[in-house]
Amino acid sequence: MFNVRDLVPGDMSSAVRLLELCRGVADSRPVDIAKFVADTSAGSPAIVAVAGNEVVGLVSSRISNDDAWINIVAISPSWRQQGIGSAMLQRLEDKLLHEGVRKISALLTNFEAGQTALVNRGFHPIHGLVLYEKSEPIEPSAMRVLDQWGGELCDATLWDRVAGMDTEKTLIENRIIAPLADPELARKIGVNAPSAVMLFGPPGTGKTTFARAIAGRLGWPFVELLPSKLDSGQLPLAAELRHALTELLKLENIVVFIDEVDEIAAARSESPGTRGVVNELLKMIPSFRTPAGHLLVCATNFVGNIDPAVLRPGRFDLVIPIGPPDQIARKALWASILSRLDSQDIDIDELVKATDGFTPGDIELASQRAASIAFDRARNGFEPSHITRQDLTKSIAGTNASITTQIAKQFTDESKHFGRT
Repeated sequence: MFNVRDLVPGDMSSAVRLLELCRGVADSRPVDIAKFVADTSAGSPAIVAVAGNEVVGLVSSRISNDDAWINIVAISPSWRQQGIGSAMLQRLEDKLLHEGVRKISALLTNFEAGQTALVNRGFHPIHGLVLYEKSEPIEPSAMRVLDQWGGELCDATLWDRVAGMDTEKTLIENRIIAPLADPELARKIGVNAPSAVMLFGPPGTGKTTFARAIAGRLGWPFVELLPSKLDSGQLPLAAELRHALTELLKLENIVVFIDEVDEIAAARSESPGTRGVVNELLKMIPSFRTPAGHLLVCATNFVGNIDPAVLRPGRFDLVIPIGPPDQIARKALWASILSRLDSQDIDIDELVKATDGFTPGDIELASQRAASIAFDRARNGFEPSHITRQDLTKSIAGTNASITTQIAKQFTDESKHFGRT
């Protein structure tokens, strides 16, 4: 396993050994090692992938105004095809964004190592020269706003890592992502791209993951506004909400996510203290419609607690139930988890049946408990050293299902009453 991080002075000798090793590899360009040492010593950004105490991957760059050039991509031959290049580039991009870089370029010769990683990270080759370029989606000024509110760029591959939940994924793909990603076709057909969406369902069913995955698929920045973060005490909560949304709406593209929105938008008849916040939210929702490129995603465990005025058609375009994984989804979740575990003689259908009422988080927890049982056994020199059927049975029995019969019934009732897709 490898770890990706910024290069530190203690990495220099190992990094030089890697560059010398790559000199003898056909798909690696000879590097001026003395210049590399001088550049990094002067502060040029560089990222390494480390396995044990050895540097097995390296990317370095040079910044000029708001442009950056990637001048070295080196990966140990024995560590190729394991995602190291993409992981290092992702880390470097994040570092360069915070340095105010707007465009990143890389000039590689034909068949040179690193081309697959650049393509995976969204760089576009300019043929003839094989010049790889990627324009970052955020202006430096916008990056400062994002940093202020704890924003980030979510990885586009997050969508593919959401195992199971195919019904919800298809709905979100067709009703949210597609019209926002292709606004011209949507406008031609007459489809109104959503600007405000409510996700609801029991805790742990993946609402936050879906919100982040939407941002990743769109390539838009993502900001989560936690009610606790908004309630700083410096301004009334309603004013804090207005200030945050006003600042974020200045960005060209943004996905704003408010989790546990019932904390700030509870029914005014039941919680009069939220009246000002609810009124402010109602005023701000239309701001997400113009100009295009902004999406508000709110989430709640119990949609019935939300003020009815907030849920009225014309405010939230879609109210989407995100329920516990059914049998098909649980099977997909277990298949994904087992693919990365050292296990033998596992009956996946048995696992699916035993985890009725489990959320994705519950299933992940049960699998890790089973892995810990096998790990402890192997450390102490006992066999078998892999995860067994009995390990999983024991771990599942010791994990409480988050979705009780009562919660499941409430979700079903709320889906019928409030769902709007």
